Amino acid sequence: MDKYKILGRPGAGSLIPEFLLTELGVGYGIDFSKPTDLSDLSNERFNPLGRIPVLICPGGAKIFETVAIVTHITSQFPGLTPGIKEPEFMLYWQVLALLSTTLYPAYHRQHHCIAYVDEIGCQSLLVKAQEEQSIVFDYLEGLFSPFLCGNQISAVDFYFYTLSRWDLNKARLREGRPNLTAFLDKMRSRDSVDKVLKNQPKRK
Repeated sequence: MDKYKILGRPGAGSLIPEFLLTELGVGYGIDFSKPTDLSDLSNERFNPLGRIPVLICPGGAKIFETVAIVTHITSQFPGLTPGIKEPEFMLYWQVLALLSTTLYPAYHRQHHCIAYVDEIGCQSLLVKAQEEQSIVFDYLEGLFSPFLCGNQISAVDFYFYTLSRWDLNKARLREGRPNLTAFLDKMRSRDSVDKVLKNQPKRK
């Protein structure tokens, strides 16, 4: 295999590596696989929990977990992370950790609540997840200028933009947050984002 391959699902977390590779001009293919394909240990589409995304590298190495995939891509292809001596360097890693350990799981709890609690507890789980998210959104509102790490776009911008697309109340997400609103509009109009979204097949 001479180029990257992403295993994913339309509109899901696989958007993140798609956005990054497209922005960087790196060629890749994508296979929209079923969860059963991913969990089959004898299959090349390997992930022990049957989750996407999975990135298969040109040499055959397989990487799962979004943070690991983002770190691999940005370490192989410069341009989407602040330099180690730049003041935004630690902010970048802090935001990446916040998105991956707090915001991403909160969205997962809302869209897949039955995996965490029984049906009776779903509404309470949803409310608590949204309350936690609101705190994060308010924090991020103070960072946008216009991107999360200043004037230069970085991988965390594509990460957050992907998560925002899953919000159950997008009007409330934007309400009272002009910087976040401007950021979302700016990202949606970006060529790499537009190209990836136009190539997404309709979800069945």
